[in-house]
Amino acid sequence: MQQMQQFTDKDFAGDVLTGVKHMAECYMTAVLESQDQNLRQTFMDFHDQCLNDHYRIFQIMKQNGWYKVPMILDESQPQSF
Repeated sequence: MQQMQQFTDKDFAGDVLTGVKHMAECYMTAVLESQDQNLRQTFMDFHDQCLNDHYRIFQIMKQNGWYKVPMILDESQPQSF
């Protein structure tokens, strides 16, 4: 008998983040392909909402230690290896 895999909050959050990223890409494509200004604005609004949703999900994941962000090195500081 196979054991069912249990999905965690981290798994769900990661899947939602990936989905929102894909939606933002699709809306941006729709913006770039829209000829009608009203339709273009609608897609831009949807795109902006995706960006806001992405940021909120990212913040939740970061706060829970589920999304590690690499630190940007300050090139003005000497590097020690």
